[in-house]
Amino acid sequence: MTQFYQALLRDGGQRLGPRLRRSFAAWAGVSDDGSPRLDVAKGRNRVALADNEVCGRYLLDAPAAGGRLRTTATWAAAQSAAKSWVRVTVEGDAAEDAPARAPGFVAAFLATGRATDGAVPVEAGPHLVGPEEVKELTAWLANPDRGVPLIVLTVDRTEPGLVTACADHLSAALAGVAVVARLYDTRTQDELNSWLGPDLSVFGGGLRTYLPGVRPGEETYAMRHQPRGGGAIRDHGIRALGVVIEGVADLSVHRPLPTDIRQAEPRVARVLSGALAPEELHAPPPSPAAIAVPRPPRAPRPAAPPRPGTAPPPALPTQPAPPAAETPEPEPAPPAPAPAAPETDATADAPVPDDLADRITARLADRLDDSVLDALVDMARGGDSETTGLIKTMSAHLDALTRAVESSGLLGPGPRGPGQELRRLQEQYDQLESDYVELQEHERKAQDRIRWLESRLAEHADPVYGVQDADLDGPWEAESLMDVVQRARKQLRHLDLPDTLDTEVSRLDVMYPRQRRRWTGKTWDALRALDAYAEARAEARFTGGFYDWCTRPLHGGPIITPTMVSMKESDSVSGNPKYYRARIFRVPADIDESGRVFMPSHIKLQAVGSPAPRMHFLDDAGGATGKIWIGYLGDHLPNTRTN
Repeated sequence: MTQFYQALLRDGGQRLGPRLRRSFAAWAGVSDDGSPRLDVAKGRNRVALADNEVCGRYLLDAPAAGGRLRTTATWAAAQSAAKSWVRVTVEGDAAEDAPARAPGFVAAFLATGRATDGAVPVEAGPHLVGPEEVKELTAWLANPDRGVPLIVLTVDRTEPGLVTACADHLSAALAGVAVVARLYDTRTQDELNSWLGPDLSVFGGGLRTYLPGVRPGEETYAMRHQPRGGGAIRDHGIRALGVVIEGVADLSVHRPLPTDIRQAEPRVARVLSGALAPEELHAPPPSPAAIAVPRPPRAPRPAAPPRPGTAPPPALPTQPAPPAAETPEPEPAPPAPAPAAPETDATADAPVPDDLADRITARLADRLDDSVLDALVDMARGGDSETTGLIKTMSAHLDALTRAVESSGLLGPGPRGPGQELRRLQEQYDQLESDYVELQEHERKAQDRIRWLESRLAEHADPVYGVQDADLDGPWEAESLMDVVQRARKQLRHLDLPDTLDTEVSRLDVMYPRQRRRWTGKTWDALRALDAYAEARAEARFTGGFYDWCTRPLHGGPIITPTMVSMKESDSVSGNPKYYRARIFRVPADIDESGRVFMPSHIKLQAVGSPAPRMHFLDDAGGATGKIWIGYLGDHLPNTRTN
């Protein structure tokens, strides 16, 4: 599923939810009765509106060129009104050349209040900037907290109406993800350019897209703020703006979620379903026990029969029955039973309970909760079920859920219809997936803390439990795999990550926006472990390979679960020329004169499923370069199962 658009807005105005819901419902073309949950199907479109006093989620699933698009608007009221937020996303399996545009309701919603990106105002239309507003515009450009691009259009004396039309078109197409400013006259243009400097100036009826972090006079690469010449705009009109719109929309998809939104958004569905209290929406991250599904007390087991040769337990004293006031008259005998009818299948015509799916899900969630907690206990004791245990548990229980629903006949013809039940199951699966990712993040932080404590104990041989290093902020959380790769290139000096990785890495980011959060933490942990291993090996502080490092590292050294590491490929892959060639990647001539070698060693970022990303590497930590060479990071390379 590809993500085409993402807007992150702050709105401290009153009645945030009703304003957003009204705009969304009008755009989706449904009659909204204001009920807490509304699910409407119109032709091939499906609209779902759900909210309460603290949060809400509105969805439109509609056909598009080559597939379907799902537009979702999620909001939550924060404890501080200014921190209340809205997130709008558009994702689906439509054609790759589908135009990236803001949904129509975004501009209507922006017109109802004073939304910001957290630092600068994001309005429904373009800003007209005169000499008096230049100072405010430069403050927006220089604001270090600005998260959206700022597009500045200059004056065109020959066709002033064209600049106005372009500004309006950009504002509509990029509503919520960019700020559009149109300069009033050449005096305003000159004052702005005097502040920007020659490298960042804009003129001649053209425009320039200023990304966050503008630093006049200090830019090392000024062309990252892309200009668009006035000649192209005059020749092609608003058609010349397509490249600008595509670029800004792509940037919006990769904009990282602020911490409060990243923590609260997975809980919105639980609050709306009643599984989580509204006051828990912005609470600190929950422990696994807080995610547990409430369940009734279990019935006591029947007592075991007494063993032969032993006396039965003494009976408890009982209260004598009270004497009857009067003897009741005997009741008339019941009529003789009618002859038994031929046996039939009682379940054939029995009505399906409306809450059958809910009851099945609750029971399976109960079992899943126990299994997840058991897996976490196993991890705390040093077990290796970090990934495989959770995946097998979830897979087994989801399979059981599917079998139970199929056997109940819920997916067959009936008054409820297959579509409604499939949507219900999809929503429940999405929530389980969100909970699983959250548990993964908590486990990573706990493991990082344990490694730090172990290193302190090894260094000082004194108890440091509860002591926190001032420089230890816990494991870094990335929003995309490209963020991980860029950070590794800057910080991990014993690794080499070539630019050729970027194509497949960015493909995973764009094509699988919902799954990529699973992979970022594992990728960063794997790269850190490789770097720490290479450093220890190059300094002769460790002997053995990377798999050995993961099973018995130095005290406090970063590791990954050994089951994620495979140091070779199967014979069916190594012996097949086609699959063998797919695993040949570039290396320096110091390692091989040809500049390319076969890299069978790889790390499994996701053990099963599709996609199942892999990271192939060459271990030269004890060789001439003293480095780990990353040859590939992307979806599973072809083998006998994928081809």
